[in-house]
Amino acid sequence: MSGIIYDRKNPFMATVTEAYCISEGSGKETNHYVVSLKESGIRYKPGDSLGFYPSNNYELVKETIRKIGAKKKDTIKGKDGEETTLADALHYKFTIHRAGKKFLSAVAKKMRRGKDKEDLEVILDDRDEVDKYLFTRDCIDILNEHPVQFTPQEFIDTLSPITPRLYSISSSPKSHPREVHITVAVVKYNNFERDRFGLATGDLSNRIEVNKTRIPVYIQPTKEFVIPDDSSKDIIMIGPGTGIAPFRAFLEQRIEEKGTGKNWLFFGEIHEKSTFFYKDEWFEAMKNGHLQKLTTAFSRDQEHKIYVQHRLLGNSEEIWEWLQSGSYFYVCGDKQYMAKDVHSALIEIARTEGKLKKEDAENYINQTLMKDERRYLRDVY
Repeated sequence: MSGIIYDRKNPFMATVTEAYCISEGSGKETNHYVVSLKESGIRYKPGDSLGFYPSNNYELVKETIRKIGAKKKDTIKGKDGEETTLADALHYKFTIHRAGKKFLSAVAKKMRRGKDKEDLEVILDDRDEVDKYLFTRDCIDILNEHPVQFTPQEFIDTLSPITPRLYSISSSPKSHPREVHITVAVVKYNNFERDRFGLATGDLSNRIEVNKTRIPVYIQPTKEFVIPDDSSKDIIMIGPGTGIAPFRAFLEQRIEEKGTGKNWLFFGEIHEKSTFFYKDEWFEAMKNGHLQKLTTAFSRDQEHKIYVQHRLLGNSEEIWEWLQSGSYFYVCGDKQYMAKDVHSALIEIARTEGKLKKEDAENYINQTLMKDERRYLRDVY
């Protein structure tokens, strides 16, 4: 076993031993990856995340170098002052799948006076407009629209470093010794007649060769998002989409520990037929008495869209009973919409089932459940 400590500053080069799609026929790609931790000495617990340092697609690196009129072997100095080739810097060190404000500002400074420059400066002065503009463009797109010249070093100096991506771990170390599983929705789209991928999800989807590719990883531990120490406690888990990941780990752990607490899982996606992630595992757990309740919401399988918050409200009486008897309530997934809607549903349940005034219901959920008793825990992003 290695005596080296692996962390964000010193990731472990791990081998991907399995990679397969769990959303066949859905029109969107969601994959399950198994990453070997053998000989790393790395330990983790359910609720932790896997940190992964992605690298840029090599075709994008070549196109970007071509666009600035440079050569792959041109030398540059990185942020750490070390010399490297332009190709290696763009492949492993800097973000180029989307442009940043620093690059856009540098382009505007290099432009000749005129309407185009003024229009770009107006965008740069408005935070929302800048975000909107950069959301759909990489450096190549911007240089196509505003052709200006950069030396390789000037170009590198406008870029942000690649930062690690965090994925909720979808395995229990007790069920899968010396390996870690993650559940990843691949981001892909087409802009300005070019196919694009999310940096990390595209790297995993396009570059991984099973049992060959090694990727830099580390564990990002959680302090709060953990299963109760007392395995007789009931838990309610709300995990639509890839938010299901930690709850696969939770349930595996509870089974291994022979916990007596009841488990209730809420899962939502688009279609039952093509996006019911880990369906067979949930049914097996129910058959064996490990998963007491499974409530699903497949939004496009009927005329009216149904989401997990609607299913929560439809089970409000029982949810309230579970909460009153000491159950823990977990939410994982989309922060912008889902988590807010689930939170509102929970307040509504407290108001109607607990017969509380609105402000008392809010206080019960926001203060008592979340802060005082720490029985309402979230991993949202």
